[in-house]
Amino acid sequence: MRKVLALGRRREAPWGQLAAATGYYDQSHMTAEFRTLMGVTPAAYFAGRLPALQAC
Repeated sequence: MRKVLALGRRREAPWGQLAAATGYYDQSHMTAEFRTLMGVTPAAYFAGRLPALQAC
């Protein structure tokens, strides 16, 4: 996930290529894991649409 975050900030390739470059089987697997960990899709995250904060 750290690679996705680092490369996603300067994303120059489609999401599918980013997924392959960071070791995911395909874009849907990367997106599913990203959403589980971050609460939003990669596109929403990098567009600044972050989830509301919640208490643990």
